[in-house]
Amino acid sequence: MTMIVSVHLGDCILIAADKRAMVCDLKTGSMRISKDDEKKIKLWTRGAIVGTGETLFLNRIADYFIQFKEDGRSLKQMDAIYEEIERRLQEGIPKEHLRNNTIIFSIFDGTETLLYSIPIDPFFEVTLKNDIEMIHPYMHEIKVWEVNVTCFNLPPDMSSLQSFQRHLKGLSAFENEKNFIEYYIDKLKHVFTTHAFIDPSITPSFDLYIQSCETGKSLALHVPNLQLSIPSTEKLNFRDKKG
Repeated sequence: MTMIVSVHLGDCILIAADKRAMVCDLKTGSMRISKDDEKKIKLWTRGAIVGTGETLFLNRIADYFIQFKEDGRSLKQMDAIYEEIERRLQEGIPKEHLRNNTIIFSIFDGTETLLYSIPIDPFFEVTLKNDIEMIHPYMHEIKVWEVNVTCFNLPPDMSSLQSFQRHLKGLSAFENEKNFIEYYIDKLKHVFTTHAFIDPSITPSFDLYIQSCETGKSLALHVPNLQLSIPSTEKLNFRDKKG
């Protein structure tokens, strides 16, 4: 499906996402691989947006951010997500292919860059209050030194991710940006390689996005990470991830 590693490093934020795109076949109701070179991290005027899950749904959400105009209007991302959920359900996608999706985005507010995750499952959790159906979706702010990992299957061996978290360093800890980028590429290559062997629904290659918290300036690049003997995805069942 997708693996996203997002982290707030104090003076910058970092997002890494694999390259495999999954779409829902409306005739069969099952998920299938669309391509292995998807550019999942999309850039918008204030940052970047990426998501785990069904590619068409995620791309439409990203389009809302990309088309956002700096004309005094506020960003209404929760409304956009709700409307797109309704649209995809009307088009026939089973709701289980949307419930476990997650949106990650960064936003520079003029003062600092903030990093958020939005789980889609709460959009489906309906409660009654005074006979009125209500939902309570939310945004989770990813705080300084917090690592957020979103993927289809959490690995039974978390050592690579734990090592990544233990060795976090901000940009200011390095002599220059080149050393900073090389450090995190090396760390993330190990994380994505390890996880691709455990969960063949992702690719070992990934895209990387870095954004300054002070200025909002950013860098995006692709990181090839070709490995041999990655298991085949042909017989995997991507339908329903619980928990």
